Amino acid sequence: MSQNEPKKKLTVFEPYQPLNRLGFLHTRWRGKVYPPFMDLNAIQALCDTWETDEHDIFISTHQKVGTHLTKKYVVEILRTAIRYPESHNMGSGDIGHGTIPWPEVTASQHGLPYFRDFLEKTAGYPRPWYAHCFVEDMPAKYIHPKSKFIVCLRDPRGAAVSQYFFYRSHPLLNVSADMTMDEFVDIFVDGDLYFGDYHLHALSWIESAGKQIPRESILFLRYEDLVERKMEVARRIARFLVPDASITDEQFNAIVDSTGFETMKQGIRENPGSFHFNPETFFRSGKTRDWEAHLSERAVKAIDAKTRRLWGNDLITPPLPDVQTLEND
Repeated sequence: MSQNEPKKKLTVFEPYQPLNRLGFLHTRWRGKVYPPFMDLNAIQALCDTWETDEHDIFISTHQKVGTHLTKKYVVEILRTAIRYPESHNMGSGDIGHGTIPWPEVTASQHGLPYFRDFLEKTAGYPRPWYAHCFVEDMPAKYIHPKSKFIVCLRDPRGAAVSQYFFYRSHPLLNVSADMTMDEFVDIFVDGDLYFGDYHLHALSWIESAGKQIPRESILFLRYEDLVERKMEVARRIARFLVPDASITDEQFNAIVDSTGFETMKQGIRENPGSFHFNPETFFRSGKTRDWEAHLSERAVKAIDAKTRRLWGNDLITPPLPDVQTLEND
């Protein structure tokens, strides 16, 4: 679907301003910090007009908690199980915006006519998106009860480290190159950062199960399992998205192989498709305990104290409604 591939250089929208002395250009939407490449008028237009349907699948994550890895699982499972039209980007394995759009960015950068055209051209087939917002900030007028949501959560210590390197490298955010990890952790713990407080973001999605979103329409995953328990995760996502599909063991092995860190990185090097980040810069580690090499004792204590206060004694993820079923896969 090459005519639907978004441009790679994003436009920024005024008014925007630094969040603090370290930069972080931003606007605010419903009290939360949003990056400057989102047009608040476009977001409001989606809230006023967009009604999701039974084919929509949302990968719902905060930033740097496994978004691209989850996208790869979803794309490989769907294109294995479903015969998409030849013109559809899904067939190529592309995990960029041309295949899995970010609704607010797509509407901001290309306008509502482009957004509606994408809906029309992808109608009738499972259609994945990704979103970083709180559940109450979903940019839609109506969420269809059969729209599906995959929520991925990550150890806050790992999320903080990954966000630190990501924000310092992002070309549009104007974050100070002199920002230290401890300075960033103070911002992370304070919670007034892009898309709102990470800990509260996770709780908003957990608490939505059975309320804003039907229980059967939401799946929770841990980033750590996406990295370390790939086959169990692949089978679980497949049961959630395409329960009637016949996927062979050989096909599951191929899906799992495609989600390896170096395999994904090399694939995007060779065929970036509509993926808009340089993999050399933005595919950094792919490890679950990389934070141990980067966080000071002070930073670990600050993050852990907040985690215990909001999530309880599990320092990796809060209690999730059905993650324990992985043990039975």
